[in-house]
Amino acid sequence: MTKLKTTDLSIGYNKKIVVNDITVEIPNGQITSLIGPNGSGKSTFLKALARILDPAKGEVFIDGENVQRLDTKTVAQKIASLSQTSSQINGLTVEEIVAYGRFPYQKGFSGLKEQDHQLINWALEATNLQKLKERTLTTLSGGQQQRVWIAMALAQDTDILILDEPITFLDPAHQLEILELLQEINRQGKTILMTIHDLNHASRFSDYLLGMKKGELIFQGTPKEIFTADKLLNLFDIQATFATLPNSDKPLVIAYDLVKEH
Repeated sequence: MTKLKTTDLSIGYNKKIVVNDITVEIPNGQITSLIGPNGSGKSTFLKALARILDPAKGEVFIDGENVQRLDTKTVAQKIASLSQTSSQINGLTVEEIVAYGRFPYQKGFSGLKEQDHQLINWALEATNLQKLKERTLTTLSGGQQQRVWIAMALAQDTDILILDEPITFLDPAHQLEILELLQEINRQGKTILMTIHDLNHASRFSDYLLGMKKGELIFQGTPKEIFTADKLLNLFDIQATFATLPNSDKPLVIAYDLVKEH
């Protein structure tokens, strides 16, 4: 299974550092959620892991190799990345969009092979899109569209999926639909790293959490280790009250108040 880690990773824009000296190893075969305030560098960090952004300092390693020394197709065969706002592709069917996930494996103009079609069909089935595969993207609901992008990432057949806010702008039912889908994908052996704003979703659907604030990784651990009053106060400047669901050891935030000074 592909291993992903960083060493002393710093990332910036126009010489301004926005992510500073992060050393972390992403747990294999687990769902890891990256949480933190807006503007803390979460999306920037994910882009560097997927080699969309170059580090200002430090390194990203895939299976012990510096990602900067790997070609684009090699990276794309190991990591599938889904950004916050995937661009609309007008006129293409769901199946055609999902087929783009096989691009990293194409050689010249050879076209799709039998294995490619098998993986496209598997991705459509896994995301419950088989009946919609002839529809165009713009005719689908927000939740269905998000499933199309996830299916395209699945079709890449990578060990690691990096998803930046995969449930943003979705209603509660569609949020659960996507998170339960990701949980099922994870059970099939995929490592998932995602950013998420809803704390209770982060606790319920994650095995591991990373907390970022002002460009720094300030803590990491299981939801039970992270969801404490002190840690959430440090991360979000809130005073949280917790409960635990029956038959679960994962905490839920049932209320919180803003703390202006601490």
